[in-house]
Amino acid sequence: MKRRFAILLMLAVSLAGLALIYALTEWNGTSGVPDGKNAADHAGSGGDAGGGSAGTEPDETPEELPAEPEPEPAVPGEPGSGVPAEGLLAAVGDIMMHMPQLPAYYDKDSKRYDFSPYFTEVKPLLSEADWAMANLETTLSAEGDYSGFPRFSSPHELAAALKDTGFNIVTTANNHSLDRGARGVERTLGFLEEQGFVTRGTARSADEAAELTIVERNHIRIGLLAYTYGTNGIPVPEDKPWLVALIDEERIIRDIAALREAGADYIVIALHFGVEYQTMPNNEQKALARRLIAAGADLIAGSHPHVIQPYEVVETQDESGAARQGVIIYSMGNFISNQRGDTKDYGVLYRIRLRKEEGVTRMTDVEPIITWVHRYKANGRNHYRILPVERVLEERNDPLLTAADYEQMKKNLDALRKRLAAMGAPAGR
Repeated sequence: MKRRFAILLMLAVSLAGLALIYALTEWNGTSGVPDGKNAADHAGSGGDAGGGSAGTEPDETPEELPAEPEPEPAVPGEPGSGVPAEGLLAAVGDIMMHMPQLPAYYDKDSKRYDFSPYFTEVKPLLSEADWAMANLETTLSAEGDYSGFPRFSSPHELAAALKDTGFNIVTTANNHSLDRGARGVERTLGFLEEQGFVTRGTARSADEAAELTIVERNHIRIGLLAYTYGTNGIPVPEDKPWLVALIDEERIIRDIAALREAGADYIVIALHFGVEYQTMPNNEQKALARRLIAAGADLIAGSHPHVIQPYEVVETQDESGAARQGVIIYSMGNFISNQRGDTKDYGVLYRIRLRKEEGVTRMTDVEPIITWVHRYKANGRNHYRILPVERVLEERNDPLLTAADYEQMKKNLDALRKRLAAMGAPAGR
């Protein structure tokens, strides 16, 4: 009897334990992972009630918004940029090649010419310029048909020497443009093109002549034009009227307008005009140059007289009526040549600083640097160097110069400063 009671007691305890286990299991089920209606209610209480079917967690990752575009960098000099653009323009006068200038610069081994020693002393003044321009008053050839005055033809290696010096613009409209006819024009432009020069003043086709020349550096766009008074009586071929750009005021004014329309900020015109060896501009020069400034040109870079003439800064207005200044250089003289006496062996290297603000470009400084072509004998041949006169006089340590050279330079520098300032502009260095 006692044994049966013990068995029943053990059975009752076991059943109570199973009931407890079942109760705990049910309790955990309702408070843990939901199912059925409770699952739907649980999902709905968390956020998106319309997302997915019952029992499926919705994707709660927020949709990515497109990134804000990076602001365009301010273009210096343009309206609203608040940042000015600046540049340096250098210009020199006539590059001439008389026959005595050739022999000392020919290398028999390479069978080539090297004219770079001409420019060694002025190279630092030109190589730092953004635009450096020269008037090439000769034609170029590789055929050995070299000659000086009156019909120039010079070794093509001259182009490489100019490039090495820092020039990047060459104007070719002058009275010697047709010294070797149409073929000479074509050859010359070809050699300059090989060196990467921007050219203006002669052309090989009507299309080339009609092209607008704008050279951009440092966000400043310089428009370039070049014309000559004539070609020493050599007629421009009737079937190639575009070969050389001749001075025609109405045409020049149209060309100025076309450059402005194309976006030029500053317009430079190389004019080969005036009377040879006259130290002051004539009335025709002054009237034409001033009218072109009034018509929209900013700088007249004059050549042809082979001596230095004054420069002037003139007041005018732009299209909006705002005041602006134009610079007229009547003659820059000879940069390199064999001519001597009466200051024909002097020239001016102009350095003009430009500043562009709010879309308007203005000249801020004109620095005329007077140069001298030093000719001396070595090994029985003429050698040539272009020297910045003021610097050489200050240093007085050049072993190739004599006391007489220094004395003559000082005398001529004083006279040339007065000549440069004769029309009211600051004297040169």
